[in-house]
Amino acid sequence: MEIIRLDNTTSTIDFLLASGCKEELCVIADYQSAGKGMGQNTWESERGKNLLFSVLLHPVWLPVAEQYLMSMAWALALYDAVAELLGTQSAMLSIKWPNDIYYADMKLSGTRIDINLQGFAIQDMVIGTGINVNQTEFRSDAPNPVSLVQITHVEYDIDSILHTVLNSFGHYHDLLKGGNKQEIVSLYHQHLYRRHGYHLYEDNGGQFEAALVGVATNGIMTLRRRDGMLSKYEFKEVRYCI
Repeated sequence: MEIIRLDNTTSTIDFLLASGCKEELCVIADYQSAGKGMGQNTWESERGKNLLFSVLLHPVWLPVAEQYLMSMAWALALYDAVAELLGTQSAMLSIKWPNDIYYADMKLSGTRIDINLQGFAIQDMVIGTGINVNQTEFRSDAPNPVSLVQITHVEYDIDSILHTVLNSFGHYHDLLKGGNKQEIVSLYHQHLYRRHGYHLYEDNGGQFEAALVGVATNGIMTLRRRDGMLSKYEFKEVRYCI
């Protein structure tokens, strides 16, 4: 995959969406003036301190109904890359649905995925990720950010982390393309945040306690409430109370 480095851009996602490139491509930026999170969220990052990048894929072979499998594969690649850096401290690492990387109850990495459909097929997929690496202070109103350097007190080479993520993703991408969907799903569930026990959530009806049942290949998460009732949610329909 070709890698393009930018000193400054609005967001690496915007850059790739406007590129019209027909090949797979990765763009990394030292600074984003309008970094994008999921929905209307933004991503705070000091210049040159964190890994800010997006990849452009053309997974025309992936059924639209199973597009979330690519999100699972990407989250696993991020998890593995960060776990390698944290060593024994990786026991505190998890994947928060849909694809955030958490250290304990703090957000270490966030990802946004934009998909362009042509008819009933996926034409383009842009995956944009920010990993908090060497930033020691966060000034935005984000509730729970954390960086690698805050966890380990060690500074990291950002380019090295990028290559580790891309190599790991290549492995999971090939598994998925080869039809090993269940392995992707199983590994994803093994690393999910709040995968054990009952925890506090909130939806339009208010707060409630529930246990995680699982996440389907269409991205819908199922929770089991204390009374046994199953509730299914798409992203942004339920909030984790942390």
